[in-house]
Amino acid sequence: MISRVLAGTLAGLAVTLAVPTVWLLGTDWLYEGRVLPGVLLEGEDVGGSTTVGLAVRAESIARPHLDRQLTLRAAAREARLRARDLGLQVDAEATVGAAMAAGRTGWVGERIRDRLTMRRQPAQVRMAYRNNAQASRAAIRAIAAQMAATPRDAEVDVVAGRLVVRRPSEDGVTVDQDAAVTSIASALSRGESEVTLAISARRPVFTTEMAAQMAEPVARFTTWFPANPDRAHNIRLAADAFRGLLLLPGEALSYNQAVGPRTPERGYRKAPVLINDEFVPGDGGGVCQVSSTLFNAGVLAEMAVESRTNHSRPVAYLPAGRDATVEYGAIDLRLRNTTPSPQLLWTEVGPRSLTITVFSVRQPGREVAIVVTDQRVIPAPSHTVVRRDRDLPRGETRIEPARPGLRVRMVRRVRQDGVGVRQEVVASSYYHPAPRTVFVGSRGMPPRVAHRAHRVHAP
Repeated sequence: MISRVLAGTLAGLAVTLAVPTVWLLGTDWLYEGRVLPGVLLEGEDVGGSTTVGLAVRAESIARPHLDRQLTLRAAAREARLRARDLGLQVDAEATVGAAMAAGRTGWVGERIRDRLTMRRQPAQVRMAYRNNAQASRAAIRAIAAQMAATPRDAEVDVVAGRLVVRRPSEDGVTVDQDAAVTSIASALSRGESEVTLAISARRPVFTTEMAAQMAEPVARFTTWFPANPDRAHNIRLAADAFRGLLLLPGEALSYNQAVGPRTPERGYRKAPVLINDEFVPGDGGGVCQVSSTLFNAGVLAEMAVESRTNHSRPVAYLPAGRDATVEYGAIDLRLRNTTPSPQLLWTEVGPRSLTITVFSVRQPGREVAIVVTDQRVIPAPSHTVVRRDRDLPRGETRIEPARPGLRVRMVRRVRQDGVGVRQEVVASSYYHPAPRTVFVGSRGMPPRVAHRAHRVHAP
């Protein structure tokens, strides 16, 4: 009797378990490759969707979230971008996987329970997102460039020999891009609508405070030139390249790099230049007076002389040993600021004068002097040279007397509070001697043609 009851009980239990199991297997078969009924994605019913269809549906559901505006602020600037433009994307694989897993995890009893529950209370699945780091960094780079503020140097002028500030300097702003990537990703994940970006200040190279400390000149040098409008024009044009030029500590100055080619296309005119020991018309005549004036001002400002070449003969506007010739692409004047303070150059060109001033932090009691010493005269040659001169009319002559040469050294002497602290040779010059030269006029004559020598062999 007991065995019959037990058998009946077991049979009933088998039927009880078999029905849900069959139902479970039936729904597995019916919804194979599709989301089970009773699944909501962000509140929208997606039951019965295929994996491909759900991926498309997810993009549609997420569109408002991806299109929401995020306000980015940096100092006084701000920008608004969509979340998708900052790299936020739907993680379709994770989203579809979560929806497909609803009611399909755990042992048989758990799956039956979950599916029965989903008939009364749908399973809520959240959208999965991911951040496209490459797109995010590209967007942030563009934002950083847009929000960055370029620092502005102080604008100065010289009034009564002193440096005065005409317009104060302004700090710039740089967005910290690495920090921006982190803060924007965090804001996107939390659904925030505003982000304050980390910034750092960018100081100008030449600040108002720096200009105030450099108000007094540390060196000033003037040369004079004859009343030649073309030469004066060239001097003014070359000198403009150094007006307001700032040399930071350790920075070098190249005359040729600053001035550039001395060509008619750049505004230079023909004026007398010294070529092959003769004064002839040439493009940019007068620029060597600018380099020579700069050379002396730089020596007085305690700049290091890295490259300097004297003319082939002394010049009229400076004592022997204190000139500096230049030729674009060949001969340069190079000076370097070896002091601990910045140095600002300022040029002023009058009707017949050129002045170059160097402003820097003045050291009280500092005195710098230039001394030309060790002069040695080299006798002039005793022979005479005859040359053709196409600028002279045919039949006329011009005689230039013989000229002795000269060796000389330029010495810089530095004193502090009346005590000598340094004495150094900054330049050595050699002006070669020249023989008596007779120039014969050849204007209108055909140019001389050089013939190759031809040897005739006698029989």
